[in-house]
Amino acid sequence: MFNGDAFRDRVDKTDVRHVETLTSALRALDHEYGGGACRDACVALLNWANPLLDTSSSGPVLHRLQVAIADLHNLAGWASFDMGLLESAHLHFGRAMSLARASGNSALEANIHYRMGRVHLHYDLAEDALSSFQRGLPVAQASGSTLAVSILHANEAWAFAKMGAERQALRQFARAEDEFERSVAEDAPPWARFFDLADLVSIGGMVHTELARTCDVKYARSAIPLLTRAISSDGENASRSQSFRLAALAVNHLVRNDPEQARDVGEQAIALSGPISSARTRDRMRPLKQEAERLRGNEAADDLVSRLGKFMTSSRGAA
Repeated sequence: MFNGDAFRDRVDKTDVRHVETLTSALRALDHEYGGGACRDACVALLNWANPLLDTSSSGPVLHRLQVAIADLHNLAGWASFDMGLLESAHLHFGRAMSLARASGNSALEANIHYRMGRVHLHYDLAEDALSSFQRGLPVAQASGSTLAVSILHANEAWAFAKMGAERQALRQFARAEDEFERSVAEDAPPWARFFDLADLVSIGGMVHTELARTCDVKYARSAIPLLTRAISSDGENASRSQSFRLAALAVNHLVRNDPEQARDVGEQAIALSGPISSARTRDRMRPLKQEAERLRGNEAADDLVSRLGKFMTSSRGAA
């Protein structure tokens, strides 16, 4: 995978391009198959790439190398988080942040704040998540990337929705939509390119799903078309995202007391999640299981609870 002459005195553009190209390929694996499909390779590449920072290179090559390795640590942190390896995730994100700041790349720094916030959000630490997103916003604005600003506003909305802060959630998501519209012509950096219209709509669906659970069940009616649109819009190389969306869609059917529809959609989520090497696919099924258990005694709800229980204790679903 790696060049054998990594430890010569100077690093050139070929070395940096090697790190960038492999990071891009590993990010695609993570997106489709989960963190378990790429984490070991990320760590191996870092073991090769990190010593390059100690060479006598300087100027544009060193700057580009710092950004490339920061982005690789960023991906390693995300893959570790996806596998439930929180200590490793925090270490990689910390290293990524140091290198992003050293290189002066504020767009990457903002993206790391976003990803650290998502770790908190996943574990229902909504206030901590909100703090991370809000720390990232001025950095994103300073970078000039409207896409980075949109990503942070959208995730702020998600955190507010988890907190039951209806007005703030809707306001921040509207801001995310406005910024996303302005970002259409933007040449996004590799770490932000995942965030397309399907992702924006998907987070809108997640915001309304959380509001349906924390504020008013009426939001399930608006969550369902948003999630359905996101599911139909995304390509075949986003299995993990699709599994999350299907699980959330099933939650909304249960909130609306439609267990038969929830079972059908939930079974799709389980089937899609099976080959994905990700602890998060298990974790994101928990709200679905909680809602299905609320309707215990209904045949469809009981079937779904049973299927979810088996999946969540399976080898691929477990951390």
